[in-house]
Amino acid sequence: MPHPVRRLAAAVASTALVALGASACSGASAQITDADGVTTLRYQATPGLMNYAELAAALGYLDGIELQNIGTAQGGPEQLRGLATGQAEFAVGPFNGAIARAVSTGLDMTAVVGSYGTSGDVEMSLLTLASSDLRDGHDLIGKTVGVNTLGANSEALIDTYLADEGLTSEEIEEVTLVPLPGATLEAALRQGQVDGALISFSARASAIKNGGVRDLATDSDFVGDYTGGSTVLMDDFIEQHPDITREFVGALAEAIHWQQTHTKDEVLEVYGDWLAERGREPELATYALWQGNGLPNDGGVLTEHDFSMWLDWLESNGEVEPGSLDVDDVFTNEFNPYADHAADEEGTR
Repeated sequence: MPHPVRRLAAAVASTALVALGASACSGASAQITDADGVTTLRYQATPGLMNYAELAAALGYLDGIELQNIGTAQGGPEQLRGLATGQAEFAVGPFNGAIARAVSTGLDMTAVVGSYGTSGDVEMSLLTLASSDLRDGHDLIGKTVGVNTLGANSEALIDTYLADEGLTSEEIEEVTLVPLPGATLEAALRQGQVDGALISFSARASAIKNGGVRDLATDSDFVGDYTGGSTVLMDDFIEQHPDITREFVGALAEAIHWQQTHTKDEVLEVYGDWLAERGREPELATYALWQGNGLPNDGGVLTEHDFSMWLDWLESNGEVEPGSLDVDDVFTNEFNPYADHAADEEGTR
């Protein structure tokens, strides 16, 4: 079923800013390795989502690479802006559909390893109050839904859910999405500022634990297991620093595998010590109910499906010209050592 048309003014503006920034800094390359051979990679943090670059550092996998946190990003589009304008060397986990959209505008960037997804007990929920009359997608017509940002995973999922529920494009336009900081979505729902909210990871677990809410739908209900966001590098970085790229991506893949094969307590003990050494102990509290990042593939290996499923959505809403973008231009598993383990699986490369 084609996905519905939803004009994303904010998202389109964000993409335009990315393209403008990329054009402005085209060909520019920051000096990332000092005289002692230490490479510094800058990034924007994503609260509530396990940062595999930081976990790799905590595990000692980033030999000769130091990380520099330059602040917090509200969502994937903001991370992509920071990457494209040269403020950061990598984006932690923008939505795969947003990555595809950015590449379609002419930005030379590539997803290199998964960052988050849906599998097992880790999923995204469209929550409403337990006392609400909302029971299905049609009940959302004329209502408001809180999301962490426009033009990313939340919007794509809501559009997909509503289309699967049988809503027309015109009816979907009547469901108003309200962008709010992820940390405030639960409160906004409980205070009646929005009728529903798409909430994920620790925030979802916290909302459910606090009671008084219920699932209207979960992404696993209508999408299944998938990798939703990826770590992204600019192509000129990959070309200019192939050895650093291979070491960095390999370290992230190893960190993902380590997290996937260890208990939550073991992971948070290592990660918590690393945060404490940097004066960031309060951040550990946000992981109290964390159950993982939901990546379905060992080591964060990416598949064509992780991108093609959203490319259909982008094409149907007019943001990408049909047939103009090949998913092979959006992602690669070239630097992921776990891709060899998955070579027999359809859709990996």
